[in-house]
Amino acid sequence: MLNRDIVDIITGMALAALGLIIAAYASTHYNLGTLQRMGPGMVPMGIGLIIALLGIMLSIGGASRPRFPMPSIEWRPLTAILGGILLFSLAVPRVGLVPAIFLLTLITSLADKQLRIKTVLALIAFLILAAILIFRLALGMNIPIFRWAF
Repeated sequence: MLNRDIVDIITGMALAALGLIIAAYASTHYNLGTLQRMGPGMVPMGIGLIIALLGIMLSIGGASRPRFPMPSIEWRPLTAILGGILLFSLAVPRVGLVPAIFLLTLITSLADKQLRIKTVLALIAFLILAAILIFRLALGMNIPIFRWAF
């Protein structure tokens, strides 16, 4: 077992377990009906079984091929993206949408090793404009554009 692709085996088993959990939940909490008159639980149960089948196939494929070296985890992109999302969620109610988008884009752009400041500034401008157009004007949501916490 040690000379097999353990990542695919574990991932496949996790997918199979998730699919079986979804199928079991759907079959116990919803009416399945029949194939001619499907109930609300038929589609979630079918999707769960398909996920489980794909997970089993992935595990079998991983068990049948040689192991590949486990790639190392790149911490910089992970921390930059998660940090940006966390900062955005904390910043929107305190400083408003525009500064929060600015901080989110600036922090998450640190995930890229070839940081181009002009590209990041253009992306910030586009995202701010798109967010204002979509959330404030098109959807009419009452999200503050700027809010000063002072």
